[in-house]
Amino acid sequence: MPREFKPVRFFVMMAVAAFLVCGVTTFYAHRAVHGRTPEERAAYWIGEKAGEQAPGNAKLSAPAEVNMIAENYFQRQGSGNKQDWNLAFEHGYEEGFTKTHADRWQKAKHRT
Repeated sequence: MPREFKPVRFFVMMAVAAFLVCGVTTFYAHRAVHGRTPEERAAYWIGEKAGEQAPGNAKLSAPAEVNMIAENYFQRQGSGNKQDWNLAFEHGYEEGFTKTHADRWQKAKHRT
């Protein structure tokens, strides 16, 4: 004897499944924002800390200057893809700088 179809139970289970899939997708997407490899995440974190420690009267450095800072940090490391490190460091540096110097960053951004 076949069971009776229960539409409310079906839609509740589909909603729970959709919620779980969206949650897992969001978790992995958010995790990948700061880099996909451990080296990239480390470079992002180091760049963020360097940006937060920038002097109060500093301006956000040009990408070439940030690239040189990144190379100085990672010459000692010697492993991984140097270009990925530089990019992750640059993103982290910008994020740390804007967290610490948000008011100056907004003023400089509107001037250009």
